[in-house]
Amino acid sequence: MTSVMQSSWISAEQLAQLSNDTEQAFISPLPAFYVVRISGPDQKKYLQGQTTCDINTLTEHNFLRGAHCDAKGKMWATFHLWQQGEDILYTGFRDEIQASLVQLKKFGVFSKVSFHDTQEQLAVLGISGPDADKLVASLGFSVPAPGALVAVPDGQLLALAEQHYLLVLDIAAAKTLLTTQAAHLAAPTRFLAQHILHGLPYLEQALIGEYVPQNLNLQAIDAISFTKGCYIGQEMVARMKYLGKNKRATYILKAQSAETPAAGSDIEVQLEQNWRRSGVVVNAVNIHGELLVLAVLPNDTAPDAHLRLASAPETLFRLEALPYSLN
Repeated sequence: MTSVMQSSWISAEQLAQLSNDTEQAFISPLPAFYVVRISGPDQKKYLQGQTTCDINTLTEHNFLRGAHCDAKGKMWATFHLWQQGEDILYTGFRDEIQASLVQLKKFGVFSKVSFHDTQEQLAVLGISGPDADKLVASLGFSVPAPGALVAVPDGQLLALAEQHYLLVLDIAAAKTLLTTQAAHLAAPTRFLAQHILHGLPYLEQALIGEYVPQNLNLQAIDAISFTKGCYIGQEMVARMKYLGKNKRATYILKAQSAETPAAGSDIEVQLEQNWRRSGVVVNAVNIHGELLVLAVLPNDTAPDAHLRLASAPETLFRLEALPYSLN
């Protein structure tokens, strides 16, 4: 995440003061993540025809991951969504949510569904790091299992993975949390580093409309239903699965480097004495000279492949193990 748009609930000065140094569990404000409230009697039916996840499996105790694709199966957004009362809340990184919303509104005019910006009402925070479950419990919250959601005072807590949570609160409650939990606060980059280590991608502007869901491993994190029936882009997504057409996957890379490459930056692989373009940076975070990257590469990339950042050839990557299976 290279820049943060001004958000009404936390100032740039407050963000700048947050540390990257913590080795403990922490709470990170995530002002670059947006929430859209989707309402109306046709909301579920409409989203079922627009997204890769099976909206009919939504309950008050779970959340769904998914993607929103164009007719060619290329993604406008990855997202998490869940039920809140009569409404559905839909969250992701600002670039992808804005791109998705344009398309959702365009086709939504034919359905009884409406979309509401919540930037003045809701704040997104992350809780992660070693023993994050104990930090969650110390806040007085129930600790959900991965994939589950619990209601908390003035919001919801989503367990994205082991020791990795998304907390969506009313802005007043979020501001109170920032004050009362100052000792546990950390910069957004801390949370995003954990997001990368959990193999969880999001789309920045440069990559919107570039990839099918399987290129970002969405089948491995239960973000694609292959049994739900038709949705926009479904034919291409199914072809990738059943005809073995998918030739790319997302990998975790590490390097010792001063660089923080932008999304869309090229990664090269060494072939004998030559280097050639092999992949692309999806998300990148640099904390004290340790560069963490999610990158799309050929899905037959060898574990010992020699990889480097094209724009800074001295930045040499090593592949890290993914926390899930791609099969």
